[in-house]
Amino acid sequence: MISKPHFIMAGVKRQRSYTVAEKLAAIDRVHNGETQAKISRDLGIAESTLRGWIKNETKLRSFVQNVDSEVSLERKRVRYSAKPDVDKALSTWFVQERAKGTPLSGPILQAQATKFGTLMGDETYQASKGFISRFKTRHGISQVSISGESRSANETAANEFPAKLKTIIETENYNEEQMYNCDETALFAKLLPDKTLALKYETQKTAGFKKIKDRVTLLFCTNKTGSHKLTPLLIGRFNNPRCFQHLNKAKLPVIYSSSKNAWMTRSIFEEWFHNSFVPAVRKHLRKKKLEPKALLLLDNCPAHPPSELLVSNDGQIRVLYLPFNTTSKIQPLDQGIIQNFKTNYRGDLVSEMISCESSSVSEFLKELNIKEIIYLVKKAWDGVKQKSIENCWMKALGPAFSVNSCASENPNDTDSEPEFKGFTEEDILLTKTQTKEDKGKFIFQLIKDFNLNTSPEIINEWLELNENGSTTEDLTEEEIITGCETGSDCERCPPATVDLPKIPLAPQS
Repeated sequence: MISKPHFIMAGVKRQRSYTVAEKLAAIDRVHNGETQAKISRDLGIAESTLRGWIKNETKLRSFVQNVDSEVSLERKRVRYSAKPDVDKALSTWFVQERAKGTPLSGPILQAQATKFGTLMGDETYQASKGFISRFKTRHGISQVSISGESRSANETAANEFPAKLKTIIETENYNEEQMYNCDETALFAKLLPDKTLALKYETQKTAGFKKIKDRVTLLFCTNKTGSHKLTPLLIGRFNNPRCFQHLNKAKLPVIYSSSKNAWMTRSIFEEWFHNSFVPAVRKHLRKKKLEPKALLLLDNCPAHPPSELLVSNDGQIRVLYLPFNTTSKIQPLDQGIIQNFKTNYRGDLVSEMISCESSSVSEFLKELNIKEIIYLVKKAWDGVKQKSIENCWMKALGPAFSVNSCASENPNDTDSEPEFKGFTEEDILLTKTQTKEDKGKFIFQLIKDFNLNTSPEIINEWLELNENGSTTEDLTEEEIITGCETGSDCERCPPATVDLPKIPLAPQS
């Protein structure tokens, strides 16, 4: 029997596939001035292969924006869903339901996808098990995150994310100054350390927060080094409160917006991103003599639009969504930055009450208007120190960052503070003692003559109170579908606002 000849030549390397991240890294090297010939030699690929990657740059970057970024960067082939509208609607619905702690399963996703297909006009559409399997792969959804019975943080995803973020930072060459995080929080602006008021707060909290008229929603944003704290966004219930008469809103120390229940909405967030965040980041990075590009870390909140809608005109400033159900572990603002602000705010609120000429607590609260609350918010946010912000970032995502990267990558920055190396155990203990004991006793002495049912213990609890109030309104299925159909073409093409730089192709030899 004659054996078949083998056409494997000695010394010839087996062809390998490259991930989306590796392809984008090679394209970035071309942007930075390296020759295509050198890059091809370094990677061991033909120049025609590199030219193909450059030709598909728009498709590659659009894929990263439209699909879960962690997963998409590790993929080797760019594949979209055959039903992009259904895929996007199901992803939005999934995020919203998991935020509420709803346990989900494959059959539930399959039924919901079929329902979305029907609502979109395809009455014969039936989502298959294969569609759901590919949906989970595209969006990095594990079985644990689907069917987990509790709302506790996804420890596995939280532990894995810093390493994935580090890869993104290194691949796309981000400086720590260019890394941002933002988050919403509810603030009960007139809540004082009174046991009676606290009981009322708990009752209204159970009722769903709609009855609490002094609740506002705040959006805070800061970069990793703490050198750039953006102006807070404050959302109230009224477009033009009485105290705003003859007032130029543009001169307020916050960005003011409004919605029916003082909740964050997609339109408010998208407007903030494009009209406030992007210009502020560009201005800050120009001052630091850095490339005007940035990555904003976001949690999976129903009020946050799809990532393809949150990208600057030049494609340099974009967002990265954190893994599902991990924000309590790895979102920097949730590691103490927002709590620090609220502690400052409550201390300033007491100082305001003591210094005013009101004859009683009820009179003080009645006279306290949204304009005065805004200035208290500004003062409390200014009181959050840069070192505290840096520490919270390191607590959340420390392994993603190099210890000395800021100092080494930004030699032109002469205005920054000395490198922060963390708090000692003595510092932490002293801070806790001051917050829980000294501050509570001090405030109690200041307000003991007021008619408040309080104590140092109640004041301590009040200072550390975290109002876990709702900051967003759930989207209806119709609203989800409308949002997806509006940008349905985004699954197969880049966002209309993105203008990627052209790369001249090398002539073929």
